[in-house]
Amino acid sequence: MPKPAYSGESEAVWDIPEPASVLFIGNSLTYYNNSLHNHLRKMVVWNRRVDTSRVFFRSMTISGGKLSDHLSAAKPMISDYRHKRKSGPWDLVVLQGYSNEAIDPRGVENFQKSAQGLSALIRQSGSKPAFFMTWAYRDSPDMAKPLVDAYTKLGKQLDALVIPVGLAFEYARRTNPDMSLYQDNKHPSLLGTYLAACVFYTTLYGEAPFGSVYAAGLTNEEAAFAQVTAWLAVQMYFKSEY
Repeated sequence: MPKPAYSGESEAVWDIPEPASVLFIGNSLTYYNNSLHNHLRKMVVWNRRVDTSRVFFRSMTISGGKLSDHLSAAKPMISDYRHKRKSGPWDLVVLQGYSNEAIDPRGVENFQKSAQGLSALIRQSGSKPAFFMTWAYRDSPDMAKPLVDAYTKLGKQLDALVIPVGLAFEYARRTNPDMSLYQDNKHPSLLGTYLAACVFYTTLYGEAPFGSVYAAGLTNEEAAFAQVTAWLAVQMYFKSEY
């Protein structure tokens, strides 16, 4: 697959096979609404008609956690996985930091060091790292562009895939602000979590989620909006149209 580009501060990186086992490491942005990994797994199983035994997704989350909080805690889940299952290491380990720590001057250095340390640990275990691009707060849409640029630059520096969830939230805000992606100022509503799952599905499997059999109990209008928004955001991010 050719390496895509992004017109922000640096190139995006997208070079990974379809994952069957994924570990999500993060905080409440991941675990809200019965956890993002569960929605993505159902989407994969239902849409691609995969036997459930072939898809193994798990999450490890800490409420309010930053990447540094996972440096020691996540090691057993990352490194010991290959010894617990005969199928080998995780195909992909997704890192989701605190909502704004990628751009917060008070913590960005610690964030970058933690991202580097976790990425090294993930690679040592035989897995590949990816970064979950977080979204702007509901009352601070001006966070969106800096977050996109920060995660894109980080992905390039660490040669890691970036999942452009934050960009999808911003695109949704611009195109249909009446669709409620937030439960409060930071956390996702069910629609927000489903949108994130659609972005992961599109990015990881290279397939449009249009007409997804799994809709998480949303209305047809909400599900279709999330599916189309996710597809367009991923295309914009990896084809430099944003």
